[in-house]
Amino acid sequence: MTAQTVTLQLPHPLYRRASHAANALQQPIEEILVRTLDTALPPLEEVPAEIRAEVDALDSLSDDALWEVAQSTMPMQQQERLDALLDVQNMRPLTTEEAAELEKLRTEYGRILLRKARAYALLSERGHPLPNLP
Repeated sequence: MTAQTVTLQLPHPLYRRASHAANALQQPIEEILVRTLDTALPPLEEVPAEIRAEVDALDSLSDDALWEVAQSTMPMQQQERLDALLDVQNMRPLTTEEAAELEKLRTEYGRILLRKARAYALLSERGHPLPNLP
């Protein structure tokens, strides 16, 4: 993979956090920043076209709409079913129907996470401070 050199001016608090992470992991700060960007900006080529279109559409949303997306969660009933199927999978092989349902729920969960990640990235690009996430 070829590399590009980029010169950035980081706000001091961001630099301090990156530096602290680099020291804690005993790695160069450049490597920490590259890995962070790689995590925050997943390759969309690997994302199905319909989900990619959803994520791309976030670029045109207002800040308020992006905050809604960023704070969205999977409906509790779906989350509970996903957890239950994962528990069942640990105890026995899933039936064909259960496996299909689990795959559908995993896809939906991934879609929500991608949308949230993109919404937070856009909010950050627009200058909004992001909450400390657990």
